[in-house]
Amino acid sequence: MHPGYGRLVELAERELELVRAASLDELSDLWDERRRVVSELPAIPPACARECLERAAALQGHTTALLEEHLDATGADMRRLVQGRSAMHSYAPQTTRTPLVDRAG
Repeated sequence: MHPGYGRLVELAERELELVRAASLDELSDLWDERRRVVSELPAIPPACARECLERAAALQGHTTALLEEHLDATGADMRRLVQGRSAMHSYAPQTTRTPLVDRAG
C-alpha cells in the first residue's frame, strides 16, 4: 500500500487536534501538505487503502462538525457586538451635526 494513505490519516488527526486547540492559523500549512500527499496518490485507490480512507473520512467529519461549532460561536459573538454597539449609540448625547461645507454654489 502507498504510504500516503497512512499520511492522510495522520494529517486528519493533526487537523482535528488543531481545531480542538483553536489553532486555526496553522491549518493552512496542513492543508498544503494534504494537497501534496493527495497529488502523489494513485487516481484509483487500492482495496487495501479502504481502512485508512474510512478513518480519514471519519476524522474529517469530526473536524467539520467542530469547525461548524466554531463558526456558529463566532457568528453569535459578532451579533452580540453589533447589538452592543447599537445600544451604546443610544447612550451617546444627541448633538447637531455642523456641516463642514455649505451649499452655496
